[in-house]
Amino acid sequence: MILLARVFEGPNNGLAYAVAPVEDKYKVIPTRDPLLDAANLYAKGEKVLILYSLSTPIFVEIWRELIAVAGRFPVVVGGPHAAGDPVTLLKLGVKYVVVGDGEVALPAIIEKEEGLSDEMPPNVLIMEDGKVKAGRRVYTELVYKTYSEALGAYPPIEIMRSCGYRCAFCQTWAQGPVRYRPLEKVEEMVKVYVKKGRREIRFIAPVGFLYQSKDGKTPNIDALISLLKTVREAGGLPFLGTFPSETRPETVTRDVLSALKNLLANRRLSFGLQTASERLLKLAKRGHDVATVEEAVATARAFGFTPVVDIIAGLPGEDEEDVVATVKTMERLVSMGARIRMHYFIPLPGTPLWGREPSPPHRLYTEFAKRYRKKVEGYWEEQIQLSRRIIETYRQISGYLSRTTPISKAS
Repeated sequence: MILLARVFEGPNNGLAYAVAPVEDKYKVIPTRDPLLDAANLYAKGEKVLILYSLSTPIFVEIWRELIAVAGRFPVVVGGPHAAGDPVTLLKLGVKYVVVGDGEVALPAIIEKEEGLSDEMPPNVLIMEDGKVKAGRRVYTELVYKTYSEALGAYPPIEIMRSCGYRCAFCQTWAQGPVRYRPLEKVEEMVKVYVKKGRREIRFIAPVGFLYQSKDGKTPNIDALISLLKTVREAGGLPFLGTFPSETRPETVTRDVLSALKNLLANRRLSFGLQTASERLLKLAKRGHDVATVEEAVATARAFGFTPVVDIIAGLPGEDEEDVVATVKTMERLVSMGARIRMHYFIPLPGTPLWGREPSPPHRLYTEFAKRYRKKVEGYWEEQIQLSRRIIETYRQISGYLSRTTPISKAS
């Protein structure tokens, strides 16, 4: 069995995580043309399984490719888009959709494809006789390596999976119970990264400062200190509380920063306000108010950090009063020494706000971004186009599925 891993421009973190547990046993080949490469291998008598790890932005670009490939070869799709909208993927012909921890799903899928098992793979959905069939849900411990030598991919190290919060624009909390990577496993991978010349160690965590939190919401300062010290003792430079392990404003406290300041390699701290409308904060289930963010900005500045505050323009239901309140708050945060990272609402499958239309881009956001351009970052204008493209793509898919019923390759 040869695993063809569909790679894209930029990081392929999801694929690295997927193949890491199996690449010592099976041959993994990166591909940018899965249809051609699979056909060539098939002609040589090789058995192939094609792997995709999809975010929604990638899905809207390649969904027609997916139909073509899945119509001829067995395809496995995982990643956040698969977890958010598995049924559409099945209707497009995908054979296996991974909706849970892939570390246990993919090995079982391979065994089934090899004829070594008749059992339904865990954490997987399939389409059988026109009906969706689900494997049992299994939650694994975070003990597998997260880098792939076959793909040459060494992504940030995941130290926390799932989240104790329920933000309505996010699906991270749907990944099951909150789990943390044991410190000794982090240390093992840091040593590999450093040996490869990758001293800058970044982490993946929904809330960076909640690593090993006992209740999922209160920082475990001793665990954070141990994490950062372990990285430094292994020769790495730890970046935590900044991309892609941003934190929450409630965790940016004097106790936390006084303990971590001299251990962190980063001098930026990223956390979200999202909107200064208290009404929309409740709708988004953020669990904090504007004052909490202002306090976090002041605390970060007092300890020599640059706070980077996330804002989401265009949340569903946003009106002019909400925009005015948010712009005034952004102005106040900038005056306090913060930078603003602007986003535009992207409707993502699997989130509570999926199916809600974004509010139109408001001119006050554009004017703010121009007025404070040296203090504003992010790709919010590109995200406006992406948001529209997602909505339009789903309209196209709906029309396509009304005309045809693809059937996935069964062997």
